[in-house]
Amino acid sequence: MGSLIKSYGKGLTGLFVLMTVGWILLLIVLPQVRMVERAFTYADRGGAAATLSVDIDSAYVRVFQIDETLRDLKARVDTGGAPASGGTPSPGVPSPSLVPSPSLVPGPSAPSPSTSSPATPSPGGLMPSPSVSMPSPGTPSPFSGTPRQELSPDELRERIAALEAEKGQLQEKIETLEEQEANNAADVGVNEVYSTKNFTDMSELHFKIFLSTLFYALCVTVLSFVVCYPVAYAVATTQSARKVAIMMLGLVIPYAINELLRIFSWVMILEKQGILNGLLDMLGIIDMQAGEGFRFVASNGAVFTVMAYTYVLFMVFPIYNTIETLDKNQIEAAKDLGSSMWRIHWRVVLPHAKPGIAVGAIMTFMLSAGSIAAPEIVGRGLHPDWFSQVIYRRFFEANAWNEGAAYSLALLVACLTFILVNMAVFRVGIRDIAK
Repeated sequence: MGSLIKSYGKGLTGLFVLMTVGWILLLIVLPQVRMVERAFTYADRGGAAATLSVDIDSAYVRVFQIDETLRDLKARVDTGGAPASGGTPSPGVPSPSLVPSPSLVPGPSAPSPSTSSPATPSPGGLMPSPSVSMPSPGTPSPFSGTPRQELSPDELRERIAALEAEKGQLQEKIETLEEQEANNAADVGVNEVYSTKNFTDMSELHFKIFLSTLFYALCVTVLSFVVCYPVAYAVATTQSARKVAIMMLGLVIPYAINELLRIFSWVMILEKQGILNGLLDMLGIIDMQAGEGFRFVASNGAVFTVMAYTYVLFMVFPIYNTIETLDKNQIEAAKDLGSSMWRIHWRVVLPHAKPGIAVGAIMTFMLSAGSIAAPEIVGRGLHPDWFSQVIYRRFFEANAWNEGAAYSLALLVACLTFILVNMAVFRVGIRDIAK
């Protein structure tokens, strides 16, 4: 503080301190306090509103089932009517299991509307509901791994059209029921109590999506490190200042474009009619005129690639900054002593770069876990959901702000836990990271 006063005077220093304190309070502390408060506030609706909420959830469950079935049928149309293998919604990284829990099957153990009901409609159709109608054993289900009969492309298209019509009717029904629920809620009122029910009532599928999102974010982090470490090492050990400038310019130039535009650029590359399939068509590997082509966006692998590209600087620069401080004579000495390049990296470079790797991993993981743009834009509906998408729907589609706050707090705690584990694994402290 004394050095700031000497450099800028009391007036500017006081203004700087005031703005900093205001920024911390208004943009960090107060929103987090409010989020924690809403996360532990359970809104209990009774009477007609509760019954309508159960009906809405049942309709959302059916919409979810139709979406899964449509995804499978459209994939079979693309493959000429042959059943997709394994029953997974889309190729790519293993996705969370979609087997329904017993709580989703109607029976004596299902909660009754008078005792337990979701506070708000559930867009994912993921809350327990006694009125859920599961498919009969003879009908194809996205939740089952049983073999499906082969259908002709025309039969598949007819089934797709029928399901899309049913989905449209359900969506109209949901809108009507939500209007009725809003009116009933206004009449009956909402009883808010402090409770942990927003956390404990999380559906099994939402919890699986939560865990899988953490795994996906870890995959993005590892992929970013594998791509960025060689780049950071090459830049840090290059003797020519001109080469360093060119490499840095090549890394920074893409970030002159808005993040959304970068994501849409990747969509145009990876789509079925995109640039990558066009290149394969030119090489004679596929025939786009005959409808052939790979739907690269229909997997979480595409989302991983886009995220790694989007957040590459957050991994490159921390690693580069630490390697750049390494005495290059140590590398030369290791070479003179006959060490292989792999051993040099393992024993000399990586131990020195641990703080930079820790910072890059933390930033990449947290940005990936909380990203909404990439999973929402890249192959929307063609790959398993990310938890950030679930949170978005709780806030802006279901209007369940308390549940959205609880889900956000759960994700925040998971990210903070990752930071602590990351620091323990790399054996670095706050001071090491600050350097």
